[in-house]
Amino acid sequence: MAEGWTDGRRTRIGRTRGHVSALRAARLRAIGPAGVFAASLAALLATLFAALFAALLALAAPAWADMSKVCRVPDILLTFDSDLTRTERLVDRSQPVRILLIGPQPDRLAFSQHKRSRLEVELNRRLPDIVFTIIEEGPQPGLAREDFQRIRSAIEQYEPDLVIWQIGTGDALAATDPEDFAHTLEQAADYLKGRNIDLVLIDPPFVPNVSHEQLYGRIVNQIDTISDQEKMNVVQQYAATSYLLSQPASAPAAAPAEPPPQAPSPAEQKTRLCMPELVAEAIVRAVTR
Repeated sequence: MAEGWTDGRRTRIGRTRGHVSALRAARLRAIGPAGVFAASLAALLATLFAALFAALLALAAPAWADMSKVCRVPDILLTFDSDLTRTERLVDRSQPVRILLIGPQPDRLAFSQHKRSRLEVELNRRLPDIVFTIIEEGPQPGLAREDFQRIRSAIEQYEPDLVIWQIGTGDALAATDPEDFAHTLEQAADYLKGRNIDLVLIDPPFVPNVSHEQLYGRIVNQIDTISDQEKMNVVQQYAATSYLLSQPASAPAAAPAEPPPQAPSPAEQKTRLCMPELVAEAIVRAVTR
């Protein structure tokens, strides 16, 4: 009984396949050789289009491959308004890049085992064929006009290709006149542009639960306004640290009952440790886009 059912099933399958083959042959005869070619070409084009679309999606996706999971922020915070023309040209030619750091450094708490700054480590991790030289002009947070004087002196001495200037902290606390602050920034930008030196600004950090926080907020808004008008490149430390502190993973597991005065919380320490990576990521994206 089972054998008869199997034989009958095979017969039905054979008939079905023969019927399908006959239908295909009839369709091919109906459309002719030109139709067969057109159908094959359409299928090939559809396959190529699908592959191209997938590749474009991959290019448009955030470049998180080099970012630590705990340091990821929205792409807009790592996007510059203008090109880093000189730095990009040196990278394209695989030539060394000299970077001058002015103001409180973004990696004072983050040195590698070889005593290289974290910024240098993160840049080399992304562009291993490029030699980066980091020149630090002291950690003290000065006023913008004082920093500008230091920039001019350092440029004469070191001849950097890129200046990274953490600005605004001293001016926020000193309540610098907004017009004076804006004028100094514009002067510095024009001075560096005239010498074909790239400039990246870093605005102040977001520091929660301190009395002077609103002063930082005001200077950050002012830096945003000036940088938009003058097309300056800014690593938005204030927005980035605010975002990182708002994430659940940023919250400390257990804060001490009475933390020492001025001691940063574990969350604040983590955001400081992220800054070299964020600065490096923003620069590399700018010179490789």
